[in-house]
Amino acid sequence: MSDIPLNPKHAPPFLKIFGFTEAIYNEVHKTYTCYFEPTEDLTHSAGTVVQGGFVSGMLDTSMAQHIIFLTKGEMTGLTLDIDVKFYKPCAPGPVEAISKIIQFGKSIAFTEAQLFQNGKLIASATATNKLAPLKI
Repeated sequence: MSDIPLNPKHAPPFLKIFGFTEAIYNEVHKTYTCYFEPTEDLTHSAGTVVQGGFVSGMLDTSMAQHIIFLTKGEMTGLTLDIDVKFYKPCAPGPVEAISKIIQFGKSIAFTEAQLFQNGKLIASATATNKLAPLKI
């Protein structure tokens, strides 16, 4: 089996704001996908466009959760910088954020993520992450 589904019960509570539904790690492609269903509560423009900060948060979440998954919950990735590009408006409804680890060092990880809606790329991000112990 190439996909490993992850239990949303173990997700941080703030992810409910984004409409987090599930996450899957793909062993073959080494990608981590977070699925979200943002609602009109996260929009502007008469309920039609999800605000960019929430879009950025979904991308950032996918990259950070990828690091947590790869380190078996021992480390998290504190975002030192993030560069987000917006290509199309994000509407309320299902989206998927697919992240990849570009480079994983002893104290820094470089990550990237893409956000898709209805099969179309709507935003992408790259980030530099400081690896830090995850305190549970």
